[in-house]
Parts: sequence; C-alpha cells; structure tokens
Amino acid sequence: MKPVLASGTASVVKLLVATLAFAGAYVGVEASENASGQARANAADSRVETVNLSSDALSVPATEALKSGTVTVSAVVATAQGCDKPYKVQSVIDNEDPQDIVFYGWSLERWSPAAKKWRTYLTADSGFTGRTRVVEWQPRIVDNPGWYRVKLSITDQGVVDSEKFQVSC
Repeated sequence: MKPVLASGTASVVKLLVATLAFAGAYVGVEASENASGQARANAADSRVETVNLSSDALSVPATEALKSGTVTVSAVVATAQGCDKPYKVQSVIDNEDPQDIVFYGWSLERWSPAAKKWRTYLTADSGFTGRTRVVEWQPRIVDNPGWYRVKLSITDQGVVDSEKFQVSC
C-alpha cells in the first residue's frame, strides 16, 4: 500500500509543479505583451506621419492594353523549351454589381481537321467580386502542334473568343 500511496503522491506533486510552471509562463507572456503594447502606443503617440497616395503612382499597364470584350493570347517565350509551349491569356471583365460574384471559365480549343470543328483541349474556372478586373490564365500546350483559340465564358455576359493562333514544334 505504501508504494501505491508514494507513487500517487509523487504524481500529484509533479502535476502541481507543472501547473505552477505553466501559470508562471502565462503570466510572463501576458506581462511582456502588455509592456510591448505600451511601448508601441508610446512610440505611436510621439511621432505621427501622414502619407498621401496618388492613383497616378499605381499604374496597371495590363489594363491599358486590354479592353473588356477581348481576349489576348501571348506566348511566354522565356520558359518555352522544345514543344512545351506556355501561353499567357488575359482579358478584362466588368462587374456591374460589385457585391455580386462574377463566374467565368477559360477554354483552350484545338482545331480538328478530321472533324472540321473546334474541340476542347484544356479548361479552367474561377470568379471574383468587385468592379472591373483583369483576369489571366496560363495554359501549356505540350507536344501537340496545331491551330488553337481561347474562349472566355462569363456568366450572364456571354462568350468571347480570341484570335486563332498556331502552335508548332
């Protein structure tokens, strides 16, 4: 009976020591947070700096070249190797109700000479809230030369096609 009582007492003492250590650490962290918060408040009171931002400083060149209702496709030449052809596809989508979500989908289509029609090769979907947004997609065409085009489908706004382009190896 004595060994059981001794081991139980030892466990209680260990738990008590652990609890006191945890409480001490908690009080130390809380005190350090209060001190650093007061130091930040004092520093903020001593020096106030006003910064004026200009919309001219935040130019977005992509929106200048793009227009709503068009899809542009450009090859990413820097990373192209062999017959691995990455492309950058962009467009501008207008959202008349910034509180509402605009859903859109990209579709890369390849011309099928046998079927004499465009067939879907790759797709991607997305969406956003807010007003006007430049949207971008970066599909890759690997070992599949031919004629391609990109379609942008925008919910409640219709479909916009890019010009067709040729991929060769």
